[in-house]
Amino acid sequence: MLRLSKRVEYGLVALQHLAKRGDVATVREISDENNISYDLLAKIMQDLKRDGMIYSSQGVRGGYALMLAPNQIPVTRVVDALEDQSTITECTSDHESCTREGACTIQGPMHRLQEQVERVLNSVTIAQLL
Repeated sequence: MLRLSKRVEYGLVALQHLAKRGDVATVREISDENNISYDLLAKIMQDLKRDGMIYSSQGVRGGYALMLAPNQIPVTRVVDALEDQSTITECTSDHESCTREGACTIQGPMHRLQEQVERVLNSVTIAQLL
């Protein structure tokens, strides 16, 4: 069964938290309320910020907030921001590491499956996770 990584899961939880709050929240607040490792979440938030989904503000009332509306953030964007490889198998990635490429009988079907998975994950947004 396809499984999202903990990084993606925690990223989705953090974005959901920010969407529900509708305002700035600290990593500590999100971490404590959702029982997520502070250090791991801090790294995830930096990756989400680098991707442009959230922004940070400094100071007493500082923290993170959504940069986009929750309905503008599909799950695929979160996966792409937090994972090095977001394909379901190596043969659907851009890497040419397959030693059976000429004789492979599942490459075409796996590409179609990858497209379907991406289509589904792209149709689900943070707004739908609220």
